Amino acid sequence: MRKLTAVLLGCLVLTGCAANWQAPEVKYKIASVNNKSPTEFFVLELVGDAPKGALEPAQLNGKFMQTYLIEGAEVGDEVLCQVEQEKGNAFGNSNVVTHLKNCKKA
Repeated sequence: MRKLTAVLLGCLVLTGCAANWQAPEVKYKIASVNNKSPTEFFVLELVGDAPKGALEPAQLNGKFMQTYLIEGAEVGDEVLCQVEQEKGNAFGNSNVVTHLKNCKKA
C-alpha cells in the first residue's frame, strides 16, 4: 500500500508541473507585414492588456501569423484569435509555448 501511495504521489508531482491556458478571443492589431522570407507573415501586436490567467503574458505580444491564414486582412486591421499557452512538464521542455489559431477580422 505504501508503494502504491508513493507512486501516485510521484505521478501527481510530475504531472502537476504541466499547465495549459486558453482564451477564446484575444484582440490583436496587424502592425506590419514581414516578407523577408519566402513565407509572408503578419506581425501582430496585442491590443490592451494580456488576459488574466495567461501563463506567460509577455509572450502574447509580437506574434507572427501567416498572411493567408487571416482572410481579407491588411495592415492596420484588428483581428480576434484563439490563444493557447502550454507549459511542459519535468520530463520535457518546461518552457511556455504560445499558439494562435482561428484568427479572423474583428
